Amino acid sequence: MWKIKTNWIFYFLCFLMLAVSCKTKKVQKTTKDGDLFRNELAYTSFNVPKATFTLVQKQNPVNVNGSVRIRKDSIIILSFQPFLGVEVARAGITRSSFTLVDRVNKRYFTTDFEALKAQTGLNINYNIFQSILTNSMFIFDTPGQVPASAFKEVRIGELSLMQLNRGGVNQEFNVDDKKRILAGRLFVNNEPYSIGWNYMNFMSMESGYFFPHLIKMTMSDGENQHQIDIAYSKVEVDKKLNFQFSVPSSYTQVTLEELLKILQ
Repeated sequence: MWKIKTNWIFYFLCFLMLAVSCKTKKVQKTTKDGDLFRNELAYTSFNVPKATFTLVQKQNPVNVNGSVRIRKDSIIILSFQPFLGVEVARAGITRSSFTLVDRVNKRYFTTDFEALKAQTGLNINYNIFQSILTNSMFIFDTPGQVPASAFKEVRIGELSLMQLNRGGVNQEFNVDDKKRILAGRLFVNNEPYSIGWNYMNFMSMESGYFFPHLIKMTMSDGENQHQIDIAYSKVEVDKKLNFQFSVPSSYTQVTLEELLKILQ
């Protein structure tokens, strides 16, 4: 069971990294003005002291406990503690790099996003990770706040479907009448790959703001669909947190190919 859960953690991290890339192309940054989606969580630091990551499968879903910490527009730290609070793996995501640390086997993988794109063709950026984890709207490859005028709005009853298509990259967000994001989808013209995410279990925080405590993520390659759920037990904002992220000098650096071998 230890090995199964440890391997699953790295499956999740690789899934997340591949999912947000979605084989997308680089698009031009928007220059449109307009009303911002202001009903998003305001924070400088975001903390989920206990989260549950679930690999959804036909038989015996696998659950792993962990935590999520974000310093806005700076760093994301995902920690995984499947056994009695003992950390076996962690991921650090900054605006330029992605690092996975395997504490069990004392090894790590690190790369900057430009090098990863050159090596694999995957176009990944920090903004997508942060936005999905914090229920925020985003424009792929465009940092900062999002103007509503950048999207085409289609009304469906009390909901709005916000659509954007540029450079073959399609983005869709389902937004309610209070401008809360209920779901998102990212896909590319003439490509089988897509990623979707749904927000559920909206609960009131200490401030009275209603925030989703469950994210259901799915990735499809046209033939197979994979799902991972992220459940937040509690969400805290603007707490004093430790964002120090380092790799022990005794750990061995491995390549992405070596890391992916654990999934075989």
